[in-house]
Amino acid sequence: MPQLEIALIGAGLIARLHLDSWLRLGATVRVYSVDGRDKELAAEFGATAADSLADALAGADVVDICTPTATHREIAMAAIAAGAHIVCEKPLSAVAAEAEKIVQAAEAAGLRLYPAHDIRYAPAFARLHELVADGSLGTGTTARFTVAGYHPRPWSGPASAESGGILTDQLLHGVDLAYWVFGDVVRVHAHYQGDLPAPAPEGAAATGTVVLTHASGALSQIVCRWTATPQPSVRVSYHVSGTGGTVAYDSQWPQEISVTGDAAGIPGAYGESVFDLELREFSDAFLGGPPPRLCARDALATTRITAAAAESAWTGRVVEIPVLGVA
Repeated sequence: MPQLEIALIGAGLIARLHLDSWLRLGATVRVYSVDGRDKELAAEFGATAADSLADALAGADVVDICTPTATHREIAMAAIAAGAHIVCEKPLSAVAAEAEKIVQAAEAAGLRLYPAHDIRYAPAFARLHELVADGSLGTGTTARFTVAGYHPRPWSGPASAESGGILTDQLLHGVDLAYWVFGDVVRVHAHYQGDLPAPAPEGAAATGTVVLTHASGALSQIVCRWTATPQPSVRVSYHVSGTGGTVAYDSQWPQEISVTGDAAGIPGAYGESVFDLELREFSDAFLGGPPPRLCARDALATTRITAAAAESAWTGRVVEIPVLGVA
């Protein structure tokens, strides 16, 4: 099997997880980070540290962007100019218009851009998608998704509709799941609670809540929280009901999912690392296999929804979203 050449940009926690997965997939990886941590990370995993962004991009098949959101556009455009495909950590951008420019540039160049929305790859969420898609939960579907985790480092963006902190960052996990499961969103109503100085200090607490109306008629509520005290991991959950039954999941439960009603008796399954699953699917696609469950238009759609949520929270108004025609 051909070996992918990966330029991994960034050296934080997510970059570490991606590097570990890429190497297990047999890829060759060059790491670059402006903060100098790339050399230590590369040495730890037996990868190569690049001296510059240009050095990292030279000859790369894929550029994996694991840097702060504000840097994504510059790196993505450099990758496109170098003729490399892109994997980009969420969100692609905090600004919908900027995300659209990145996606359009990649499409014009004939390059693939896959957003790293890793929670889609957790077995319990993949199973929810299947249950809704095959009609097991019936009609009249309502859903509640929650995401909670400690805010360990300063948030660099201002408190504005263009850079909404938790509303354009952590909220995206729940937004992507709701969009994936129930399809296009046509109406957004959001609320924000908490202090949001710029930058937010370590341990900042905040809550963002949004109600999404889907074109299908389904309703989703998403609650995301930055906790003031450290947590062992990010906690995610869902509770989804329809005329055919109810399915619930909480990542702190020992079991994967619980199903009641007509859809009962459908078990969940434990699985391997979501990063391994995600990057294997991307790798197979880059090497000529089937397309992954995520594409550039998913990154654009979720960025538009989270930007609308930030606008709704700051203005107190419901925001309507024209349907893109993709799901």
